[in-house]
Amino acid sequence: MTQATILRRASGMAAIVVALGFAGSALAQQPAPAKPATPAKPAQAAPAQAQQPAAQQQQQQQAQGGAPASVGVPGISTPWTKVCGNDQAAGKQICMTTQDFTAETGQPLASAGIREVKDDPNKKFIVSVPVGMLIQPGTRVILDQQPPLALKYEICFPNGCFASMDVNADFVNKLKKTQTITIQALQMGGRTLNFQLPGKDFAKAYDGAPSDPNAVAAERQKMAEELQKLAQKKAEERAAAGGQPGAPGAAPAAAPAKP
Repeated sequence: MTQATILRRASGMAAIVVALGFAGSALAQQPAPAKPATPAKPAQAAPAQAQQPAAQQQQQQQAQGGAPASVGVPGISTPWTKVCGNDQAAGKQICMTTQDFTAETGQPLASAGIREVKDDPNKKFIVSVPVGMLIQPGTRVILDQQPPLALKYEICFPNGCFASMDVNADFVNKLKKTQTITIQALQMGGRTLNFQLPGKDFAKAYDGAPSDPNAVAAERQKMAEELQKLAQKKAEERAAAGGQPGAPGAAPAAAPAKP
């Protein structure tokens, strides 16, 4: 198993290490686990509503008495995890400290993380959202009650679209004190989806020793299998009770394909 594959299985966010070329030659030289989709492009001009500012779309939605303009997406957060690899060309260590947010079925919905190269003051804050969101105007991230941060999408895979911004040590210190990380994505029609990830334990993972990628991958795989079994059990119970079969707790967004 290649290092890139191990990192990908250890965390959904880790795929961005390879996908955006952030990892350097050590990971870039490994075979990619899956061929990436075409980089995200701006939305077509056809739907006029898609080009309107998010706030204006939401106001129109509310005025028309439609669905809520902003909704929270239910899900399950994995623990913050730090995995590292070596850039053989630069001779430096590269680490990703990430957290994934999944549906009750185990399918990935969102993620957030910090990517850094040892001894380099420049870092990357990277988030992901499900596919099917409006590419424009991008995604927003809110740390507790602070003003939102605007991030532009850079690339999409079958399991999500990724956005990033350059950050420094001050931002990392701010993230260590954050209680809630809210990632917002805009659907067609103007509805905003809110994915809330707990900031608790980020500092512990970030400052701590890196985890064994193989152990993390096995743990995440076990968690996904347990969630799928639980979802299937609930679906069978609903069907037996006369309800409609199907996975409960689905997010109000297009379900992303499995990586």
